[in-house]
Amino acid sequence: MTAIRSLFAGALALLWLAGPVAPAGAASPAVPLVTYHQYWDHHWFVWLPRHPVYESAEIMSIDRAGSPFRAVWVFFTERKGGKSQLHFFDDRQIVENFPGSHHRPIVYRRSGAAGRAQSVRVALNGLDGAPIEIAVDLADRPLAPVRSGLTDQSGHSADRHFLLFLRGRNALTRSNEIRMGDRDYSFRPGDDPKGKHGFVAAYSASIQIAVIPFGRRSFARRGPQMNSAPAGFSFAVGSSASGVRLTARMPGYRNRIDVDLDTGGAFAGYRHDTGTHRLAIRLDGALPLAPGAPRAARGFVIHMDPEQPVARGEVTSEPVEGGRRLTWRFLAPRWAAAYPFESLIRSNGSGHTLTIRSLRR
Repeated sequence: MTAIRSLFAGALALLWLAGPVAPAGAASPAVPLVTYHQYWDHHWFVWLPRHPVYESAEIMSIDRAGSPFRAVWVFFTERKGGKSQLHFFDDRQIVENFPGSHHRPIVYRRSGAAGRAQSVRVALNGLDGAPIEIAVDLADRPLAPVRSGLTDQSGHSADRHFLLFLRGRNALTRSNEIRMGDRDYSFRPGDDPKGKHGFVAAYSASIQIAVIPFGRRSFARRGPQMNSAPAGFSFAVGSSASGVRLTARMPGYRNRIDVDLDTGGAFAGYRHDTGTHRLAIRLDGALPLAPGAPRAARGFVIHMDPEQPVARGEVTSEPVEGGRRLTWRFLAPRWAAAYPFESLIRSNGSGHTLTIRSLRR
């Protein structure tokens, strides 16, 4: 099942950091990668085969009992090129941290029995002020594990980030209503005579998203903190069982990154918690980051929510002029093998510069 492909591209550029204050006698390494991590309770997807620009419409929401936070996200994906997206949120704070997105009051109504597929109806105004109405009716269908799990990135925004999109149980439906301005773009019988899309509309529960953004950022060291004014956050340096732990409180609800280093400054592990949900990168040995250390390779496994292994591969670390290059290659799932990337770490005098870029051909 196709789902969200391009996430918070502008805001992701903010999620860069540099290395810690090193342990005594050790080199001063930089954190080799960072993530944007979030969890959404509900996700609805509708194909738009008759729209001249957009191939799909999607709705996501954080909307569950016991959570103090609510949010609704409506977005459209273009059919051609790099699959650019148009994003609307009903939360101003999200928009402030997501350049290029738009704040709108969104009329939102969800219905359905607990533990079964949910129906949704939203209404908002588009960029031109014209009304947009989207409705997806699942009629309390049972949820199934078919098409659940990790979603293929399918090339979407592959030059901007690496995406892990983990979907829980889901259900399909044909019942949809899409109106934009004075036009009806609902997916009707006969709109897909060749069966290109495979389904009309779908609902998924429990969506966990992790993105490794590509780009370049510099950070300055200020005593026990690593700061970057544009990013608006800092890493505190503390201790851990392995040696050093870098901790950053990220924007959002109970959102925290922990990076573990051993006593020599080598990368030992990574964890990003949001609420009760977790992303973790585990290595089969500490990976040297000191500029002069010899080349080394380590296997890694990425876990989500919190103990499900979703991807694995090998990362190599080698010296380059003025710093260190880490090359990340995936062995599983099969589609992820086409999305290698590298982390280039160099000293900039006051701290470190970290550049992460795709190696995809």
